[in-house]
This record gives sequence, C-alpha cells and structure tokens, in this order.
Amino acid sequence: MGRETHSRSIAAMRVYDRLNAAFPELKSMHQVVVRADAGRSAEVTAALRALAADVEDDPRLSGTSTLTTSPDRRISMLQLQVPHHVGTEAAQSSLRDIRERYVPETVGKVAGAETAVTGDVARYADYPAHQEQKLPLIIGALLLVTFAMTVRAFRSVVLGLVGVVLNLLSAAASLGVLVLVFQHTWAEQLVDFTSTGSIGSRVPLFLFVILFGLSMDYQVFVISRIREAALRGVPTREAVVDGIGGSAGVVTSAAAVMVTVFASFAALHLIEMKQIGFSLAVAVLLDAFAIRLLVLPSLMLLLGEANWWPSRGVRRARATAEPAARPLEPVN
Repeated sequence: MGRETHSRSIAAMRVYDRLNAAFPELKSMHQVVVRADAGRSAEVTAALRALAADVEDDPRLSGTSTLTTSPDRRISMLQLQVPHHVGTEAAQSSLRDIRERYVPETVGKVAGAETAVTGDVARYADYPAHQEQKLPLIIGALLLVTFAMTVRAFRSVVLGLVGVVLNLLSAAASLGVLVLVFQHTWAEQLVDFTSTGSIGSRVPLFLFVILFGLSMDYQVFVISRIREAALRGVPTREAVVDGIGGSAGVVTSAAAVMVTVFASFAALHLIEMKQIGFSLAVAVLLDAFAIRLLVLPSLMLLLGEANWWPSRGVRRARATAEPAARPLEPVN
C-alpha cells in the first residue's frame, strides 16, 4: 500500500495531495547509488550524467535529476524524480527499465563499481517481491510446527494432520472473506473505506502467523478435554460430546475477546491496518465458532478410534475400563 491509498480524512494526506498538485514531479523517486574507488569518481560521475541524459526525455520521469557525491568520493548517488505514485504502472515500468537497461549501459560499465537502485518506487516493488518469495517458507514452517506439536502433545499422527488441514481451512476462509470485502466496492460504506482493488502485502503474513498461534491454542484446549475423557475409558463419540461441552464456553469467551480487540483495528483510517484488523477478527470468529466447535468434532466423530493412531494409551484405557467378562453359569 502506497501513501496514495491512505484515507483523505487524515489532515496529513490532504496536505500531501496539495504538495503533489503543486510539485507533481516529487510524487516519488529513483535513487541510483554507485560505490567505487575514489580514483574512479570522475568516471562514475560521467556515467551517472550519461544515465540522466538518457532518461531526460522519458515521459514516465519528470526530467529532473540531482547528482551528489560523498566527501570521500567513494559513493555517488543520482536522484531521478518520478511524477507518478509508487504503485502505478508508469513508476514500476520505469524502475524495471532503469535497472535492466539504463544502469547496465552506463555505470554498469565502470570497472569495479557496485550499483543499486533504491528509492520510493524500489521499496514498493522489492518488499512484496521478497515477501512473496519467503511466504511459502513461513507457511511451511508454521504447518510443520503445528503438526509436530500436535503429534507430541497427543501422541497421534492423525490429529496432527487434522490440525494442519483445519488451520489451512481457517486461513483460506478468512482470506476469501478479506478479498470479497476489500477487493470490491460493495462493502465500502459498511466498513468505511475506499477500495484499492488490492490487499496489503503484509496482511497475509500477519494473518497466517497470528491465526496459527490462536487456532492452535483453541485446538489444544478442545482436544485435551476430549482426550482426557477418552483416557478415562469413555467411548470416542461420548468423549467428543463431553469434551466439546466442557470447553465450548471457554473457547467462545476467549474468541469473543480477541474478535473485539481485532475489530477495533478495522476502525482505523489506514487501509492496511483496517484489512489486518478485519481479517483477524473474521479469522478468529470462523476458527473458534465454526472450525473448532463444529468441523473439528464432526471430523473426530467420523474418524472414531482412528483419531488416536498410533498411540496405545486410549486403547489401554478402554481395556482397563471394560469389565472383565464373567463365565456363564450353567442353567439347571
């Protein structure tokens, strides 16, 4: 999310719009930074000036530039003004061309020079790209930890797999609701926002990490009550009913508190914070009231005794609880 997506009810954003109207060339910038030996300072400066001349007539740029060099002459920076907001195609395409064409053809030919392109537009492009690359690893790690902790706690591979599937189901449902609300315009008046047609790049990360932690709390609490009943020798069906009955009040109360806390973020003006608060409130609501209290017990009822595989603790409890069969007495 760029600054252009913030609510205009914020005074600073109205001033920002007035500044952009008065100085449109200052909406964003590219910064070409070069590091080289001090003896190559003149060569680097000439190359950067050549780069500035190459892009001067580019309609995606303002045509103005500023060249500065550090006192030790080892670092030089060319600042190119962009008259477009960072999220626009014009700004993004100009960044790609500078990195892939203009820099290699100019300062990229200076021997021993290190170059990088930063600035407002680059930060807008690079952060989501980095997150997109790392997010699958984060989700994979969360799923692995979820599975391992569930197996260790309940001595059951089946319940570990159930936890992974239900966490993915909860997160997917929450993301679906988030997209339905914020990537369209039908809920703008309801939630008080102006749709940008997109989701903030950090929202899925926050959603996955926080939701997995909360959902595991709820799952461990519910399954613990069910397993305690099963270890007393209670049949699985009855143990599920007893466990849900004994934990439903606590789970729903805790979820209600979290939903209230997260929903308060949805009242903020910043669209990304609004999306984070809304998505987490919906996620906890769905997870606690639908996934853990409806889907989880239903799935455990269908699995029956397979819930506890490969643990033998429940089977031993069953055998101990069952009364020994008495021999039949002869009938006279």
